[in-house]
Amino acid sequence: MSVNLRTKYLGNPKISKKNRAYKKQLDYTLNGKRVRETIKEVVFYPNDSKENRKQKERLINNIRSKLEIELGNAKHGLVSRQLQKANFISYFEKLGNKKEEKTKTAWDNTLKHIRKFQGRKITFENISSCWLENFIEYLKSKGLANNSILTYTNKINAALNQAVKEKIIVENPIKYIDRPKKEETEIVYLTKEEIQIIIDTDFWDNDSKNAFLFSCYTGLRASDIMKLKWSNIVENKIQLVQNKTKNTVYIPLNSAAQNILKKQKLNENFIFNLSEHTSSLNRTVKKLIKLSGINKKVHFHCARHTFATLLVTSGTNIFTISKLMGHKDIKSTMVYAKVIDEEKQKAVNSINLKF
Repeated sequence: MSVNLRTKYLGNPKISKKNRAYKKQLDYTLNGKRVRETIKEVVFYPNDSKENRKQKERLINNIRSKLEIELGNAKHGLVSRQLQKANFISYFEKLGNKKEEKTKTAWDNTLKHIRKFQGRKITFENISSCWLENFIEYLKSKGLANNSILTYTNKINAALNQAVKEKIIVENPIKYIDRPKKEETEIVYLTKEEIQIIIDTDFWDNDSKNAFLFSCYTGLRASDIMKLKWSNIVENKIQLVQNKTKNTVYIPLNSAAQNILKKQKLNENFIFNLSEHTSSLNRTVKKLIKLSGINKKVHFHCARHTFATLLVTSGTNIFTISKLMGHKDIKSTMVYAKVIDEEKQKAVNSINLKF
């Protein structure tokens, strides 16, 4: 694709052009539109020597040639070298700002570590396998948990994959390194007896308490509970597109869940009148657990774990549980079956009889 050169004279137009400085402009077509771009860094002066003028002209022609290659690449869907020189950190920040609250927190934390490690700028072309390995080593040196390092690495991976889709880079360099492996963390859940204790505990925030118990009976995430409307309740079932996975779930309501809804009837639109932030809801739930005297590190998501483990212990098959939970992968559901197996093993081992 050809790029034409135009001359842009500077200064007073009443003065003769041969006595005025000028700059060169690149004249080309991009996406069907005419573009005229001034090369600002090169200025021709009337008193330039012949050799000096030739050097400037060589520089201008070099810039024009590179632009012609860039435009040719763009026309054929190839990666632009100009885009590769863009700031990856700014790009990462923009992507993170588009995420919803819970996901955005992980992106923001990743961004903080990138800036501490790198500063405020690094071009896409400098994001190499070596840079990624060094960044992971930096995270390890800060004493971060393995799963936290994995989370931050996954966010960078997501950003680089998006950059490949946008033809900013040819490929994602992360595929050439060994990424941290996920470590299984302890799943905290409540027993039927502990749920009853919470029911019997007087608490100042009934909406938060009922929302937590409702999640124990339905497995809904906090993000879905917060936005749950009466219109989502159809014939004693929840019909809902999950906020996180965008999967549609249909969850039958047991009598306990129905009783909670009866208590929430005063709310007009949303079933539960809750804070807009998951972090605030978690703080309230922790206060409820402390008041109830349950000695477990419980946050709101533990209600979802409780729902799944209660179903497993009741003999519900794993595929039905997976559907009720809205899991994309059955492996996510199998974790709960493993937890129950471990509990069974502990129960057997506790029988310490001499023979």
